[in-house]
Amino acid sequence: MADHVRKQIRDAVVNALTGLPTTQGRVFVGRTRPLAAAHEPTLLVYMRAETKRRAVAGRPPLLERVAILDVEGRVSMASAPDDMLDQIAMEIESAIAGAADARGTFFGGLALNISPVSDELIAEAQGERQIGGVRVEYQVTYRTAEGAPHKSV
Repeated sequence: MADHVRKQIRDAVVNALTGLPTTQGRVFVGRTRPLAAAHEPTLLVYMRAETKRRAVAGRPPLLERVAILDVEGRVSMASAPDDMLDQIAMEIESAIAGAADARGTFFGGLALNISPVSDELIAEAQGERQIGGVRVEYQVTYRTAEGAPHKSV
C-alpha cells in the first residue's frame, strides 16, 4: 500500500527545503531528532494535528483535510542566534511559496493550498552556546477519498 498523503507531503517539503543556503542538506522528518551541542543549523519537518470533513458527496465521499505543518529551524552558536533564525525563516518561507505549481496547487497536486500561519522564535543560553529555534507553521489543505488516505484527489 502507498504512503499516507501526510507522509507524501512531509517528504515533498523535505525535498523542497533540502539545499537551502543556511541549512543545506540538514533537513529531517520528525520533531525529536537528537542534535549535538554544537550542531550546524538544521531543519525538522513534522505535522502536529489534522482536521477533516466531508467536502464532496459521492461514492466514496471526498474528505477535505487541514493539517498543521511545522518546519522548525534549530541552531547552536557562540553568539546570539536571532539574525540566523530570521534568515532560516526567510529561506523556509521562500522555498514553500516557490513550491506552488501553475495550477496554484503544491507539490504536484498533493496539497490544494499551503497557507502561512505563524512564526515562533526561541533563544536560550546553555553553557558557552546560544541555542535557538524558529518554528514556521503552515496550514496545509488536501483532499482524499474517504477510506483512501494514501491518494490525493
